[in-house]
Amino acid sequence: MNTPLRVLIVEDSDDDALLLVRELSRSGYDPTWIRVQNPQALQSALGSTEWDVIISDFSMPGFTGIDALRLVRSRDRETPFIFVSGTIGEDVAVDAMRAGAQDYVSKGNLKRLGPAIGRELLDVTERKRTAAALRAAQEHAGSLAARLERVLESVPDVLYSVDAAVTECYYMSPACITTLGYRPDEFMTSPSLWGERVHEDDRAAVRARRERVLEQRRQERLEYRIRHRDGSIRWLEDEIVPVTNDAGVVERLDGIARDITERRRLEEQFRQAQKMEAVGRLAGGVAHDFNNLLTVITSYVDLLVDDLPANDSRRQDLREVAKAAAAAAGLTRQLLAFSRQQVLEPRVLDLNGVVAAAGNMLKRLIGDDIVLATVLARDLGRVKADPGQVEQVIMNLAVNARDAMPNGGQLTIETANTQLDATYTMDHTPVDPGAYVQLSVSDTGAGMDAATQRRMFEPFFTTKEVGKGTGLGLATVYGIVKQSGGFIWVYSEPGQGTTFKIYLPSIDEPRDVDAARGDAAPSLRGTETVLLVEDADPLRAVCRRILERHGYTVLDAPGGRVALERARGHPGVIDLLMTDAVMPGMSGRQLAEQLKEFRPEVKVLFVSGYTDDAVIRHGILAPGMAFLQKPFSPEVLARRVREVLDVL
Repeated sequence: MNTPLRVLIVEDSDDDALLLVRELSRSGYDPTWIRVQNPQALQSALGSTEWDVIISDFSMPGFTGIDALRLVRSRDRETPFIFVSGTIGEDVAVDAMRAGAQDYVSKGNLKRLGPAIGRELLDVTERKRTAAALRAAQEHAGSLAARLERVLESVPDVLYSVDAAVTECYYMSPACITTLGYRPDEFMTSPSLWGERVHEDDRAAVRARRERVLEQRRQERLEYRIRHRDGSIRWLEDEIVPVTNDAGVVERLDGIARDITERRRLEEQFRQAQKMEAVGRLAGGVAHDFNNLLTVITSYVDLLVDDLPANDSRRQDLREVAKAAAAAAGLTRQLLAFSRQQVLEPRVLDLNGVVAAAGNMLKRLIGDDIVLATVLARDLGRVKADPGQVEQVIMNLAVNARDAMPNGGQLTIETANTQLDATYTMDHTPVDPGAYVQLSVSDTGAGMDAATQRRMFEPFFTTKEVGKGTGLGLATVYGIVKQSGGFIWVYSEPGQGTTFKIYLPSIDEPRDVDAARGDAAPSLRGTETVLLVEDADPLRAVCRRILERHGYTVLDAPGGRVALERARGHPGVIDLLMTDAVMPGMSGRQLAEQLKEFRPEVKVLFVSGYTDDAVIRHGILAPGMAFLQKPFSPEVLARRVREVLDVL
């Protein structure tokens, strides 16, 4: 039976509100709801009933989500307030949460909404219970002291009461032992102890907050760091309430301090994920544009080499240019791997086989002073991934481990079946519960500190000296794992080595077997007509030249609309549409669909430094689609065109 839920939705779109309600129903709730979109309607709704949760869009015409948050918090400080938006950025989201919102959910990831609401409903229930306990402490002192003490002992938050100058501590609840490591009597005898344990970088803000409370005689909430007795740093959410006498003078300060260390850790994970997504989009864009340039360079180099006599000394110069372009193409492939925009050829495979096949190469790679150990699970589950990319993950992690052990050590590669439950996934956002195949790569090297771990997957970030690495190894690993539907977790401490744990979803499908390939090399020439569509003029020109050299008749166009006009006006057959997948105005997918309406026989080859929409979203090509990744050589282009014309 679904849980009843009273929901107030601040949203200017009926459709978006219905999507939210539908997601709540899927998450096990039975929502009773209304939608408002202006301050007057929101005021009226707040006064009409008590709401369990308030969900608000961030950007609305004439009325922002921050306006709604301020209006709600002016009347109600407890009801959970959650932003659901597709436009809010990382910094704005964090500021909004500091202003009183409990959470932020992207419209592209609504499956987080149900768990977020469940967590906040538990949180507000606990907050109301602790607030009620504090009010009871203020109103029922004396004869109820013993009973009240038992109640307060059960509250996990730290309840306290001090004088206005913080020179005398009237009360400190037993929860301070768990949260701070000190007994209540230690605070009673030394009221300044709390302030002394506040992190030095946060002390000024804490003092300013207390002075503001005394001046304005209004309760305030502040988040800050404090040092536990054991030396660890904890985050506290401290709400302080001024208590005045009949003359309006503040006599004491009562407060509730909650340990929010875990919540702050999750917020940091969220910010890191957002940053990685933004960097990935940038890296993918750079790689796409660079691939266009590299394709032009390598193609013209190959054409020039073919035109020069065999004994011409300039052929060697051109080969050096081609070698440099190939190295640059390797860097762009790594950037595309990080940004999850490379083309994968996934297969159902056994990870044990991939690890075993890489064994000899790994031994040569890591050297004789590092011991390689493999612990492979029997009856290992199967995964769906690109075997070449999985091998690259293993190689990159092995290189990283080798560099962390300059004086030798041990590299251990393990596989295992594992079942991740809700408890694990709650602490490892955004992992879904289920069956996984685990690949672990461990070393006994130098390890990493927390600051390095926060940045280790960023492209071009490296701790190695200049000339020893590009900083793309771990970024590539991250992108491949994510694009394969898995996730990666790292455990490391300085001087204690590092373990990378990769989890790929386990699937119940038979292992793929390689198809037999013929040995005969097919001719790369043809006489068919190709409609070539590419918005980059230099690249379109060199592709036309390559195709015409191989005997094809070429109709070219800079975009989709011109291509359709050329196709309608061409009196003969068009055998192949060769089109860039991502173009302004009309994508390659849209062009192919419209062209097939009046030329259904045409075959299609998509070309891009990115991929088409299906590949970008899912990491694989949809059935029936042929694809050519930039950069490519004239021979590769001619072979791929011939394959599409002959096979598809």
